[in-house]
Amino acid sequence: MTVRVRFAPSPTGKLHVGNVRTALANVLFARKEKGQFVLRFEDTDIERQVHDAEQNMMAALDWLGMAPDESITHGGEYGPYRTRERAANGDYTKALDTLFDMGLVYECFVSKEELDMIRRMRTSRGLPPGYDNRHRDLTDAEREAFRAEGREPVIRFKLLDGEILFEDLVRGTVRYEAQHLGGDPVIVRSNGIPTFAFAAAVDDINQKVTHIIRGEDHVTNTAIQVRIFEALNDGKCPKFAHLPMMLDHDGGKLSKRLDSLSITQLQENGYMPEAIVSYLAAIGTSTDPQIGTIDELAERFDFSKIGRAPVRFDLDQVDRLNAQLIHKMEWPEVKDQVLDMISADMDEATLESFWQTVRPNLQRLEEVSEQFKLCFADIAPANLNDEDAAYIAQAEQTLPQGPYNGDTWSQWVGELKEKTGRKGKALFMPLRLALTGVEHGPELADLLPLIGEDRARNRLHKAAGK
Repeated sequence: MTVRVRFAPSPTGKLHVGNVRTALANVLFARKEKGQFVLRFEDTDIERQVHDAEQNMMAALDWLGMAPDESITHGGEYGPYRTRERAANGDYTKALDTLFDMGLVYECFVSKEELDMIRRMRTSRGLPPGYDNRHRDLTDAEREAFRAEGREPVIRFKLLDGEILFEDLVRGTVRYEAQHLGGDPVIVRSNGIPTFAFAAAVDDINQKVTHIIRGEDHVTNTAIQVRIFEALNDGKCPKFAHLPMMLDHDGGKLSKRLDSLSITQLQENGYMPEAIVSYLAAIGTSTDPQIGTIDELAERFDFSKIGRAPVRFDLDQVDRLNAQLIHKMEWPEVKDQVLDMISADMDEATLESFWQTVRPNLQRLEEVSEQFKLCFADIAPANLNDEDAAYIAQAEQTLPQGPYNGDTWSQWVGELKEKTGRKGKALFMPLRLALTGVEHGPELADLLPLIGEDRARNRLHKAAGK
């Protein structure tokens, strides 16, 4: 059996880290099992659809190294890869006819107001809110009477009483009693558009999906879909794996509105794709994040290592991995990205020296622009007390003439130490503040040749209050 998995987002916004974690689990499992990763779009929510969302999502997956094997652009034997296109092909109509022939679906004419009343009545009796299946056995005359009133029916699936059981690769054996799931679910809306639970099941059958890997918020949907699979697929179901919920840093539910955690924003903020996927591959497992390629992460992927407790997305951990990656990157690897962030009219050797100097202090590539300003632009004068300002004035007088090299700093500081008697922080910190405007940063021995004599003398002069 060839493993086939799918990721089926709705094109209603940007991909955020929660979406990508689900997609990544599918990708890693498919790669490990030498299978196929299918990307399709559940584009039935027309009102909330966002222009270019599909293209943006595919671009994000490509950037992360998670390009699908089949999609709206890659093609494939089991297309099309949009719900509405499959609807136009008659996939859902054919499946619905089969369910009608089996007596497993029916037209329901209950109005929204009636449904609200049913839910309130059930709640008042201590029952879970839901539908009470009252239109399961309408006569032809009753259906015609409702139509004469102008009512448009939905189609509901008969969720017959009894145990629903399936094996979950993360959760183990999962059991539900069908009568406790809120009544017969709607599978086709009154406007003729299939619901997710129905359309996804039909697509999974027709696209030969073998494993459905998604978040645990779909577990109840899975129980319903098991019955749909069994009805339409000769009693056979795909295998399931439900990943524990991923929360934001504060323990809240991840939302598409959290643009700071969208892949687009993380990319713009200078995060590397390897850092993001390496962290997401490890979150919620018993292993610490280790940087790796998609193929390396796939080799380590194992459902048995995934816990069931909710997990929190920690951007600090991504920062740590991102810094590890950046600190190993050479100038040719980052040249194009860095040049996009700075406005530089200088020779290649100077730019490469700049990168080598600031690289150990970067967590994200976007920080390179601030480091560039620190080296080559005007900075605000340091705010020093009178004693330190006098010290900086003396430092200006002893500043060597250029050009500078790697030994200039130690020679200059050695002379200052001898003349002033300063040492430690009192010796170095005022110099750092005067030359860079900040308390932390790259080694000044490496920075001084980049800053140069003229810029260094000017900064010292201003910091001394002259």
